[in-house]
Amino acid sequence: MQQKRIQNRIAESRWTQAYVVSAAALVWVTAGLHNLAVIAPGICLLLSTYLMMELNNANALIRIYSRMVSCSFLTLTTMAVFMFPSIQSAIIMLGIVGFYTFSFRCYQDTRAPGWTFYAYFCIGMASIVWVQVLFFLPILWIVMRTNILTMSLRNFVASLLGIMLPYWFYAGYLAAKGDITLLADHFIQLAVFTEPFRFISLNISQITTLSYVLICAVIGIIHFLNQKRNDNIRTRLFYQIFITIDLAAIVFLFLQPQHYDALLSILIATTAPLIAHFFALTRTRITNWMFLILFYAAIIITLFNLWTFLHTSF
Repeated sequence: MQQKRIQNRIAESRWTQAYVVSAAALVWVTAGLHNLAVIAPGICLLLSTYLMMELNNANALIRIYSRMVSCSFLTLTTMAVFMFPSIQSAIIMLGIVGFYTFSFRCYQDTRAPGWTFYAYFCIGMASIVWVQVLFFLPILWIVMRTNILTMSLRNFVASLLGIMLPYWFYAGYLAAKGDITLLADHFIQLAVFTEPFRFISLNISQITTLSYVLICAVIGIIHFLNQKRNDNIRTRLFYQIFITIDLAAIVFLFLQPQHYDALLSILIATTAPLIAHFFALTRTRITNWMFLILFYAAIIITLFNLWTFLHTSF
C-alpha cells in the first residue's frame, strides 16, 4: 500500500474545501472593504464555484473522492486579486465554466438541444462583454463533434440560437437607448489586432500570476497525458477538451496579450481540473514536494497581489 503523503491527505480530506472557501472569502472581504467594485464579480465567482462543483460531481472528473477541482479553481481565482473589480473577467469565467457544465451533460446525446442551448448561451453571454471569445467557437464545435459526441443538425442549430439570444436582448437594450450602432462597433473589435508577444504593459503581479497558472497548466497536461490510461474513455475525452482550450488560450494570449484579463479567466477555469487531477491522483515524494511548493507559492502570490491591490485601489 502506498504511503499517504501530505498532498494526498489534503486532496482527499472532506475539510479541505471548507478551509479553501474560508481563506478565499477572507481575501475577497478584505479587498471588498477597500473597493466595493469587487462585490458583483464576487457573486459571479460564487456561481462559478458552484458550477465547478457540479461539473466535478456530475462527471466524476477525479476517480476518487476529492474536492480539488473546486479548491484549485478557488485558489487560482483568488490569487488574481488584481482582477477582483473586473466584472468582464468574472462574466467570462462564469460563461466558460457554464459551458463546460452544460455541454458535458450532453455527452453522446445528439438529441439534447436544451443543454446545448444553455451551454452556448453561456458563450454568447461572455461574448457580450468580450466579443473575441467567438474566436473559440470553431474549436468548441469541433470538440462537440469529436469529444462530447453530440453534433447533430438539431444541436448545432440550438448552439447558434444560444449564442444569438444574448444579442437579441443586447440589441433591444441599445435600440431603447437609441444607439444601435454600438452593436456594429462591438463586432468590429473582432478585426482589431495589435503587436504579438508585447507583454511590457503587464505589471509584476500579472506576470507572476500568469507564470503560476501556466506552470500548473503544463504540469496538469503532462501528468494527464502520462496517466490517462487509468481513466475511463468519457473522462479522457473531457480532459482532452480542457487541454485543447488551454493550449488555444495560451497561444491566443501570446499572440494578443492585450486581452490578458479575459484569457487569464479562461486559463484559470480550464487549468483548475487539470492541476486538480495531478494533486489528487499522484502519490510520489517528488509530486508531494511539487504540491507543497505550489501550495506555498499560491499563498505568497495571493498575499503579494492583495497587498499591491490594497495600496493601489485608491
